[in-house]
Amino acid sequence: MNSAAALFPKFLVLCSVILILTGVAQYFVRPKKPKETLPEKLVNRATITALVSIAIGVAGLLVGLGIIPMPRFG
Repeated sequence: MNSAAALFPKFLVLCSVILILTGVAQYFVRPKKPKETLPEKLVNRATITALVSIAIGVAGLLVGLGIIPMPRFG
């Protein structure tokens, strides 16, 4: 295995942790309206973006740690 392929899981873990932290921070700093209802909290562009960021970050973290096998193409 070449050195670039050996470093890819570590790179994936680092990027995934950053993506998860960014998603969590985005959820907490999103603009809120006064007296916001639960559906308004959940169906908000910032909340949906934060949840997608966290989901992709968790998936990348699982692949980087080897829990989910790395896909092989070709």
